[in-house]
Formats: sequence, C-alpha cells, structure tokens
Amino acid sequence: MKRYTFFVLLLLSFASATAQGEYDLAARNTEPARSYIMPYHSMAEAVNGNPAQSRYVARLEEFTRSEGGSAMNYTTHFAMPVAWLNRQVLLRVGYASMGYTVYVNGREVGYSPSGAMSVEFNITKASKEGRNELSIMLDKSLLANKIYESKEFVLDGVEVFSQPTIRIRDIITRVTLNNSGEGIAEVALPIKCDALNHKEMRLHYALRLDDGTVLTEGYKEMALDMRREDTIRFASVVPTRLLWNAKGRAMMRLELESRIENRIVECIAKRIGMREAELHDGKLLINKEEVKSNLVAWEQVKSLDEVQKGGYNGIIITLDRNSAKVIEECAERGLYVVVRAPIDTTLLGDHIRRGGNPSNDPVWNESYLWRNIHTLHSTKGNCAVIGYAIAKGKTSGINIYDTYLLMKHLSPNSLIIYEGAEGEWATDK
Repeated sequence: MKRYTFFVLLLLSFASATAQGEYDLAARNTEPARSYIMPYHSMAEAVNGNPAQSRYVARLEEFTRSEGGSAMNYTTHFAMPVAWLNRQVLLRVGYASMGYTVYVNGREVGYSPSGAMSVEFNITKASKEGRNELSIMLDKSLLANKIYESKEFVLDGVEVFSQPTIRIRDIITRVTLNNSGEGIAEVALPIKCDALNHKEMRLHYALRLDDGTVLTEGYKEMALDMRREDTIRFASVVPTRLLWNAKGRAMMRLELESRIENRIVECIAKRIGMREAELHDGKLLINKEEVKSNLVAWEQVKSLDEVQKGGYNGIIITLDRNSAKVIEECAERGLYVVVRAPIDTTLLGDHIRRGGNPSNDPVWNESYLWRNIHTLHSTKGNCAVIGYAIAKGKTSGINIYDTYLLMKHLSPNSLIIYEGAEGEWATDK
C-alpha cells in the first residue's frame, strides 16, 4: 500500500509540472524566510529550549523511504492534538540534499527548489485532527539541482509545529549608537494574522542578561483584521560594555509571551547579541570601530579552533546542513561570518552565451534572487553575520548583477560580495 501511495504521488508531481525545466526553478507555497523561531507553552520551557518539552512541536525523525526512478519519497505520520485546533500548523524542513515537493494526506502543499536551506510551509488547510500522513519527495532530476547538487538522498531537521492564528512571524533587531557610545536597540516583531476575522493580542516582552538582569520589559497590544500583517516595536538602551563585538562577545536573551483574551498562547526565548554594523567609505564598522576582515572559506578548514589558530577572524560559509550551528558558535567565539547562498556557478561551465552558465540566463533569475533573499532573512538575526556572498564560483552575468543590487537594497549595511566578480561592480570591495 505504501509503495502504491508513493507512485500516486510521483504521478501527481509529474502531472502538476507539465515538463521538467523552468517550472522546477521557482518555489511554491513556501512561507517567507525568517529567523529560527520555536514556540513553547510556557516561558520556562522556552528558556530551557528543548523542543521535546513543547506541546506545540513534533520533531519527525523516523521515515519510510520509497525509491522510484530519480525520486525518493520519505513518508511518516504526525498527530495533530486538540491543543492545535484553531491554530496554524507549520512544517519546517531543515535540510534536504536536493529540491523536493511536500504532501500532507496526499495533497501537495508546497515545493522548494533548494533543500540546502531551512524552508517552512503552512500546512494548516491540509491537516486534520488526529493522525496525518506527511510525504516529502526528493527528486534528482530537477533542473533546480544543477546549481547546487548532491548525489545522495538526505533529509534532516523536519519539524511540525503550531503557532496561534495571530502570531510572531519574525524577530528583527537593529542597534544605533548614541553620542555617548551606548546602543539604542530596536526590536521589531512582524505580527501576522492568519484568521478570517478580527484578532487582538497582547505581547509581553523582556530583554535580559544571562544573570537575569532586565534591560527592558513591558507589553504592547495589537489588533489585526483578516490576513493582515503589522509590526510591534520596542527599544532599549544597551550599555557599551554589553554590545557584541569580536572581543566582548556579550549576549543576552529576548523573551516574548503572546496572549489572546489574557490566555498565554505562545512563548519564545531567543539568545541574541546586540551590535551596530555599518558600511562607511568602503569600511566595515562594528560599534563605530573599523573591522578588517580576514576570512577563510569554511570548506578549507576542519574546525573553528583551526580558524582562530590560523589567525583568521571569520569564515565564509554556505548556508547548508549544520551551517546554523556553526554560525551560532561563531557568535559565542567572537568570529565574523559571511553567509554564502547555496549556489555554485562552477557546475555548468564558464561561458555565458546562450545555453551556457545560468548566472547569465534570465530563466534562472528568480532562483538566484530567492536563494539569496532566503539566506539573508534566515540569518540576519545572528550578530556574527556581517555579510553575504551571492554564490560560489567565478562566472558573472545578469543574475549576479540583479542579486547584488537587491541584496544591497535589502541590507545596505552588510557586506555583499561575489568572490568571482574579478573587479566588476557586482561586489563590495
């Protein structure tokens, strides 16, 4: 029966995509990329940070694998408890070695052309109370794999979790130094209403040091109409000694508790570092002090210990399996990070005429932009991240240029580089 289900899904995937090619390059029904968020029922659970203790999270680790042709289907089941009713159900795929399609109870709910990045899908409409079947179909034959491919089938970091219908969609921080050198930290929290009617919430917040000392705390109220999104903001003064840099490495904890009708519906705790970053006259400044980056490609070293012993002050790392853990450790060690989008321009030759490298093929434009935007928004909350690399390789073209312009627009105070620019303008100096 399981093998029959697999072949039905395989036929559906081919029926929905009339031909391999351009259709494979664009994502379908993915959630906007964001910083990693894990909801808990209480703040004590959130601070502890163990998803196994959250009633709103189910980590899925045991899959039945069925192979057919170029595809491998991973099937498992998850339970939707009563506590998740009238809430949103989200699926996070942490890593897949290639592009994939997601099905819930036999219904296609989304597609990602790149499995290297953590991607979320809203599966509320396809889910039901009780037992649900989840299938994730990886496919080697997808054209999208050609710019970042793997020969093996690998799936990892799959989670189903629940957030309220008016929910915290992302966490964004920004710091500006005042004349006395103290940081004025602004925390922006995009709030999304997925309900079909008017919803109100009260959001309690606190910014704490590791010893529990409170820098600021309070609450904000918000009301949103159907399918609307708005942002809650609050600010705090951060003393100079508590600003993050390569020497100080100061970290703190952001605590968020949302309530609907005075009932706690979501608790989130996130460890963050606060620092000001800006580009000025071609110089990168962290907390007004110039940083001369001396970075090494992560694939050229064996550990962060080796990075530091080699005299480097940071790394360039591709957003891929386990990269999130490495980036988090860099923040704790005071190492800088440039995150590279999962694009390798060396895989399809060097020439950029018609039929050549995808960096100069307009068909690939959306894919280059999507992977870089996703890279930015999923890592922007880490204080160690000072910039982004558009791709790996040395071939330029219209897609590299367009991506550079968009990334500079989205994050003007981050380094945006392309290692293969060779003196062209599609990179910061």
